Amino acid sequence: MDVEQVLARYGLRVARTEVAAQGSTNRNVAIETDGQRYFLRQYARAEESSWNRILYNEETIRYEHGVLRYAAARGVPCIPPLENDAGDSLTVVAGRYYALFPFVEAEPYRPTRAEKGIREATLLARYHNVMEGYPVKTQRPGWGYLPRLSAWFHENQVGIGTVEELLAWMGSRGAESECHAYLRENAAWLRGLVPRLEASFPEELYARCPVVVNHGDYIPKNIGLGQAGLVLFDFDFCVHELRIYDLAMLLGYAGGEEHTGRNIAPQIAAQIVQAYRQVAYLSTEELCLAPDVLIAFR
Repeated sequence: MDVEQVLARYGLRVARTEVAAQGSTNRNVAIETDGQRYFLRQYARAEESSWNRILYNEETIRYEHGVLRYAAARGVPCIPPLENDAGDSLTVVAGRYYALFPFVEAEPYRPTRAEKGIREATLLARYHNVMEGYPVKTQRPGWGYLPRLSAWFHENQVGIGTVEELLAWMGSRGAESECHAYLRENAAWLRGLVPRLEASFPEELYARCPVVVNHGDYIPKNIGLGQAGLVLFDFDFCVHELRIYDLAMLLGYAGGEEHTGRNIAPQIAAQIVQAYRQVAYLSTEELCLAPDVLIAFR
């Protein structure tokens, strides 16, 4: 990582660096210079990700940066990237994409069971309310909507086109994660799953229900607790979708088993939905889509 060259674009010199928390594909470095701390991200290239081909090209990164700037300017506790000497939030050095962020001290948010999901759902509702006014109404480049799940996920994410090819690909992978094992164990069931999901999200649904840029990975590990309250991190997967997309993810991860969303506790699910609805309107039609969205995630 060309840290010195990148920081020179921001008029900064490196005093000390340390490896920061790593995501699934990007490289992150915490930097201290002139008494200030920063967070530098080097975006992965397509060939460096084992499962996602389209996440980190220039168009998709700029889409994410625009969302961060808009949300932060309207009070959402998230961290937009800083601008370099050209007034750009995206810096290119030696053909690689970088972004520099202020370093925000935060610790994992670990609520009690009685509080689980409440503050997170309240923050999500605030974010969704803000994003209803976001002027960009188009999908993130290279991404798709739930009615086109097979075309979006199988072609763009892993580079294959049919369910059978997906199953063959999964069978050829090693035991990389619980998710891979889960998919292999349920291979036969998956054959009929994609058509069912596409039928659950007809195109006219998008005319009846609000569609906003979702956070896209709204799970507990991406919500920290800072000095001023909750802080929302990691907008890598932000996507233009029905609001239930984010809410279902919170239901699955905060109320159920991590990575699978199974065995959701009814009490936690109820308090998540109630907290969300106290801040943002959510129709029963949208809420009823949560099980299918959870299936789509899995």
